[in-house]
Amino acid sequence: MRATAASIVIVAIALTIAGVVLLGVLRESQIKSIDTTLELRTNDVAALIDEDGAFETLSVKDDEDGFVQIIDAAGKVVASSTNIANEPRIIAGGEGSNTTMQFPQLDHDDFRVHVNFTASDPQFSIVVGTNLEDVNDVLATTRRSLGIGLPILLLLIAGMIWVVIGRALRPVEAIRSEVADIGGGDLHRRVPEPQTDDEIGRLARTMNAMLDRLETADVAQAQFVSNASHELRTPIAVIRHELEVGLRGDDVLLREIAAEVLEEDVRMQRLVEDLLLLARRDGRAGEALPVARLLVDLDDIAFGEALRVQTDKTVTTSGVSAGQVRGDPDQLARVVRNLLDNALRHAASRVDISVTSTPDGLVVLSIEDDGDGVAEADRERIFERFGRLDEARARDDGGSGLGLAIVAGLVKDHGGTVTVATSPALGGARFAISFTDARL
Repeated sequence: MRATAASIVIVAIALTIAGVVLLGVLRESQIKSIDTTLELRTNDVAALIDEDGAFETLSVKDDEDGFVQIIDAAGKVVASSTNIANEPRIIAGGEGSNTTMQFPQLDHDDFRVHVNFTASDPQFSIVVGTNLEDVNDVLATTRRSLGIGLPILLLLIAGMIWVVIGRALRPVEAIRSEVADIGGGDLHRRVPEPQTDDEIGRLARTMNAMLDRLETADVAQAQFVSNASHELRTPIAVIRHELEVGLRGDDVLLREIAAEVLEEDVRMQRLVEDLLLLARRDGRAGEALPVARLLVDLDDIAFGEALRVQTDKTVTTSGVSAGQVRGDPDQLARVVRNLLDNALRHAASRVDISVTSTPDGLVVLSIEDDGDGVAEADRERIFERFGRLDEARARDDGGSGLGLAIVAGLVKDHGGTVTVATSPALGGARFAISFTDARL
């Protein structure tokens, strides 16, 4: 649109200048033609005077279109056409001059006047004039034609420019649309490449080369995380085994040290498991993990995870009712486990778990706590990887900053949504996950 508007402005300026020049040239051509006619007429009058000195035959075709006046050497009008009889001498210039003047007594239009001298003795000055009404009519008609034709021409040109530019930019729009659809998990996709060697074709090839590099880097990063996670699993398992053996010994100090190191080892193991899960989910351009579409009792998973935890805080399941969804039982259990562990880390004394079905066909699992809650400005950031809040970054809270990111990813894989808000009952955070009810 901007290109078309700019082009039309330039064309309009050019056509306006051309129109002005055309009118000027047309007027000049008409005036020259009239001057030639007037010059021929003065020659005819001069020849008549030179032959017989008669002035009584002076006449014009139309009293309003032209006139003739003969002036002697003393400046006295000796003869004139009847339409300017008894009029004073016309002063219009020297010999051979052409002047544009007005004669209100004849017409309000301009007159073109030509002056010449006879070759006879005594010498007379001949003044011949004609009305420029025809010239003005031609110019007015031309101006009207330009006034009507130029806007129509501009509209036609605008339409042509719009079509031509649109066709030229269509590959750019295709590239933009494709790039807009490419997310972090779609780096295998490429933009269409026009079969041309112009700027657009080079742009498309450059963008595809950039996507090649990004895909290579993404695959390398995911492979590195996966390899590192796998490599770390073995030494972590060995360390844990040795520490568990040490805990069975009689040395009190060794048992205390082993207990502390074991706690750190468990934390590291959880971190590695989380990284491995994220690496698998990011695997080949971030495609989602395959989800088994089994019929799962979400209430059974909620009860099972509530029984699993060992804590001095109160975990209530009185709000859990029947709810069936389709998905992977292990992945759904991981979602509930991560949310429950997160709630227990931040709760003051109580965590409530509920499973309900809504009238619009959803199964909603919610976990609420009586902790400090999550500020509204941070409710999206906490689902990012390592997106822990500042007050939750102490090592004593036991979180890795990956649990909620895993929750968001797995819930998305199951076609659900996860939100966080303030718990109306407990005053802390309320995490709610919505799935489609499998019974509907």
